[in-house]
Amino acid sequence: MPLRAPSRFASLSTIACSMLTVLLARGAAAQSPLTEAQYVDQVLRGSLEARVAEADAAVGKAAAVGVGQWPNPSLVWQREKATSGLAEGASQDIVNISIPLVLSGRLGLEREAAAAGAQAAEANLARARGELRHTATLAFASVLAAQERRSILEESLAALRRVADAITARERVGEASGYDRLRIEMETAAVEDAHSGAVLDERRALIEAMRLLGPDAKSLPPLQGPLAPEHPLPSAESLRSELASRRADAQALELEAQGARASHRAASRGWIPDPTVYGGFQALDIGRPGEGAGYVVGLTLPLPFFERQQGPRAQAKAREQLFLARRTALLHAAHVRLTVALEDVAGRRERRVRQREGALKRAEELRRVAETAYQGGSADLLVLVDAERTARESRLTAVDLALAVAEAEADLFLLSGAWDGAELRSSQP
Repeated sequence: MPLRAPSRFASLSTIACSMLTVLLARGAAAQSPLTEAQYVDQVLRGSLEARVAEADAAVGKAAAVGVGQWPNPSLVWQREKATSGLAEGASQDIVNISIPLVLSGRLGLEREAAAAGAQAAEANLARARGELRHTATLAFASVLAAQERRSILEESLAALRRVADAITARERVGEASGYDRLRIEMETAAVEDAHSGAVLDERRALIEAMRLLGPDAKSLPPLQGPLAPEHPLPSAESLRSELASRRADAQALELEAQGARASHRAASRGWIPDPTVYGGFQALDIGRPGEGAGYVVGLTLPLPFFERQQGPRAQAKAREQLFLARRTALLHAAHVRLTVALEDVAGRRERRVRQREGALKRAEELRRVAETAYQGGSADLLVLVDAERTARESRLTAVDLALAVAEAEADLFLLSGAWDGAELRSSQP
């Protein structure tokens, strides 16, 4: 009985992994199952990645607060006391109010640049949420695929054990040989080992799905739904024509370029001086006989002979060119990859349908025929084992193909910007 030890070890490993999976999903049975849309919505609302993206966008929008405001006026008081040339103890107090006058018009341009930066931060948030939705969709599909693989292997194990029991009973009455028993035990041990791996894969998928829900989630509700529902796809022409408007990251780069352009225009007005006017009064010998008062007026006019914002102007121009270059490269790569992604989705869908309607149906029929023939005595054990293995592998292949379709569709939606959720439409300069 040398083959029973590995079988028992595999059974213990499977039981331990199953217990871990049960502990991971503790309390899930009392919760309502989640569809893909519900799970993705919870991830977008509660995950740490979503919080980081929102905080990052808040920092970008906060950078625009207060930009382009009029400079504050200044109030200056000073006392001067003469020690010579005047009566002993003579003093004067001077109070001035100065007001900078920004006549160049750069403040409005700075506000425009800051507003474009805030809109770019909002667009980047939309892109980050689209990428998070892509991650959540793949995690959901991975859980469903892992659960389906485990279920298939469990059903196959149950069928093999029923056959093993029948062979044991036939062996007792001399109708089966020891070879039949050893052969079915070997096949059972191999499937038990595959089942142990499937349980581990399911546990990893559940942990990742649980992690995406964020720290506030105490347990993972059951996930249910079709593995690859094959969402309707728009035409390739519409995807290509709307790519620039759908991709929020492309819109963010365009907005950043607009902000840099406004900053360049603001810096280009550095040759226009911003004068400062001030006025006030002065009082001589306050509180003493013979005190007097007068007024003070003045004008400060900087002369931009040397420093005229050449550095900020050159930096703004360089940033504009950088953002436009990045946007062009992004859209070019997306256009090229879009063709491949569309072909990939179509090819995987076609392969899935062909396998489901061809090999899978034939494998299921082959297993039924083999079971009937073996029970009737017209087929030996190898025929039955081979038919069971063929059906099992066909079903596992169907799961892999369905997961491949789901992954290809998710990649296409992310690439096309359909999941960005951005309503921004950047204006042309």
